[in-house]
Amino acid sequence: MPDPELLAERYMAAVDGFIECVRKVPGDGMDFQDTKESWSPRDICFHVADVDSMLGLRLRRILGENYPQLAGIDTQASVKLYRRSRLDTGLALDALSANSALTTGLIEKLTPEGMARKGRHSEGHDVTAADLAAFMAMHIEAHIKQVKRTMAAARK
Repeated sequence: MPDPELLAERYMAAVDGFIECVRKVPGDGMDFQDTKESWSPRDICFHVADVDSMLGLRLRRILGENYPQLAGIDTQASVKLYRRSRLDTGLALDALSANSALTTGLIEKLTPEGMARKGRHSEGHDVTAADLAAFMAMHIEAHIKQVKRTMAAARK
């Protein structure tokens, strides 16, 4: 069973790294897309904040409810919504920061019983609190790399 303190540290390091990465994107690079189908740094920023909020809610449901049903989401639809709105990325970073503080507190306090608690994803598989906590960090880490790749393409 993973150590809750280490899970929380990895998650917070990912959040901090993501915020730092996005803040380094120049204003004129925020909407750069390498291809028509790819996401811009702004798209990625709102996606990460949105998904992190949803994953935090899933964690709270797993810990507080008895084997909850966990609905999937259409991430493309939310990216399109935020793209049309052209909101300031500071809003997404503030939301990510606030949500991650709450989620980190829960992860740090996970007991072995809490880490083993499960929910059922709408795609047909069980999700434990420990799995979810680890995934939250991996998800953000992957998007740090995506922002960096996008900015490298913008410099070409």
